[in-house]
Amino acid sequence: MTAGGVSKDSLECFIAIAQAGSFARAASLRGVTGSALSHAMTQLERKLAVRLFHRTTRQVRLTGAGEMLLAEIAPQFARIDATLAALDSFRASPSGRLRITTLRDAANLLLAPRLAEFMAQYPAIELDIVVDDRVVDIVSEGFDAGIRYGGTVPEGMIATRLTGDLNWVVVGAPAYLDAMGRPQQPEDLMQHRCIRIRTGTGRLYPWELGEGSRQCVLDVPGQVILGDSELSLACATAGGGLFYCLEKRAQPAFDNGQLELVLPEWTSLGKGFHAYYPSRRHVPAALRAFTAFFRIPSA
Repeated sequence: MTAGGVSKDSLECFIAIAQAGSFARAASLRGVTGSALSHAMTQLERKLAVRLFHRTTRQVRLTGAGEMLLAEIAPQFARIDATLAALDSFRASPSGRLRITTLRDAANLLLAPRLAEFMAQYPAIELDIVVDDRVVDIVSEGFDAGIRYGGTVPEGMIATRLTGDLNWVVVGAPAYLDAMGRPQQPEDLMQHRCIRIRTGTGRLYPWELGEGSRQCVLDVPGQVILGDSELSLACATAGGGLFYCLEKRAQPAFDNGQLELVLPEWTSLGKGFHAYYPSRRHVPAALRAFTAFFRIPSA
């Protein structure tokens, strides 16, 4: 209990609601029902004899008193959490089950090369990795964290950068390019067969070429729409058309001559892979170990 009979748990609930912006989201993050959280806030306001939130059917906003309380206690709770987290260095190796949802490209480029090393270094961590390019609600689907491109991390999540920015390029099979011609300008792509991309949100992804003032965005034509990089690369390698992808995903095909780079001077830089999770509070030691291990500082 704190001063005035106010419990630490009720203050943590208050901070969760204020930071989440809704009772429902805060309840989901804390693993309780919305009604339980609402009751806790009613009791807290009664004990403090002051209203902390303006509630409507559409939104929850802090009152002036609520803003003052949040400003005073949130940093203190954060310092307590940081101190408790620091104690992990005195405990045994991180352990427990960790559920991760990840993009297929991140699974291939980031996780696959180092999974065996991670397993050897952290034998007490059980990894459950689901490869899925769709946008996943990690809270409702029971994941500890997800991995996506930086610009697509869901709103309200805490994001941790794992890699630097990544090059996006256009690729094609030599035989296709010999037959159809090699594009000299981005506009030339409009006369080619292009393998179009369906993202995890269900929308068709335009091709972004170049940087800064030279950048252009094209809604390219194409007979086929695919939502999987592996299948798209296989189609491009077989001469099915041009494909827009991460340069690193196509590197093996560059090395063996199955694909070649198209419009190399129009390479585009996109945000790198980020891990994301619901809250900075009570981050499991296993998740901290996972994000630290797969982070590439020099990328």
